[in-house]
Amino acid sequence: MFEKKNRIGLTVYLHYNRDVRKLQQYGDIMYHSKRLRYIVLYVDQLHLDDIMAKLKKEKFVKRMVPSFIKDLDQDFVGSLWRDQETKLVL
Repeated sequence: MFEKKNRIGLTVYLHYNRDVRKLQQYGDIMYHSKRLRYIVLYVDQLHLDDIMAKLKKEKFVKRMVPSFIKDLDQDFVGSLWRDQETKLVL
């Protein structure tokens, strides 16, 4: 049946917009900004290091930035109450 894969977003900045089609082989293109010349590419998290090494060798890639959403604290329930309690203690 269907098995969920861990994926991560990779922002790839390009020198020219004409090279976007070359990046389709590395993952799924979710967004392409033509004015700022970058794309958001979703790749498997297991293959991230290999894909970044391959893209670093390409001449049309300016730089790459992986997504940091996994590193952020996403526990938003009660966060306002926690801040008020710490202010009262101080």
